[in-house]
Amino acid sequence: MINTSALELVQDENTSAETLDQLSADDNPFVRVRVAAHMNTSPETLVKLSTDETPLVKQFVAEHLNTPVDTLVELSKDSDLLYWVSGNPNTPVEILDKCRKDEDENVRSSVAVNPNIPIATLSILCCDENEDVRAAVAKNLNTPVSVLDKLSKDPVESVREAVKNNPKYTS
Repeated sequence: MINTSALELVQDENTSAETLDQLSADDNPFVRVRVAAHMNTSPETLVKLSTDETPLVKQFVAEHLNTPVDTLVELSKDSDLLYWVSGNPNTPVEILDKCRKDEDENVRSSVAVNPNIPIATLSILCCDENEDVRAAVAKNLNTPVSVLDKLSKDPVESVREAVKNNPKYTS
């Protein structure tokens, strides 16, 4: 049976971190997913949820801005979570560098849009074989104009369109 009061609480943006911590032990995986996604969830609760048996809970923990760095490092060891970890701005550069070489283009794309990716990594990913990765580089607001200029000549229209939509690009 679904606890409707728990569902109401996890959908309320004003629910306290303490209440969310209590709800993180709910039997219903949907409630735990919502706790993992809630902006008020504490780092301590996210650490607990990082070992949840429900993959979707761990995915939300991996992308949550309050997730501690050491937990992100631990989650990065699970290849099924790399997409979410690599998009988290708090993920250490060493992990992002490893992820930029991942065989999964979705992981590389997630790295490419990460706002804290080093410029050198953006410069490498702008030459990726996959057009979605190159388009992700073009979307990153930190991509240097010189890289955007290069991508503006990409043979794939979606990449060129992404460059045009980047506010840093003026040509």
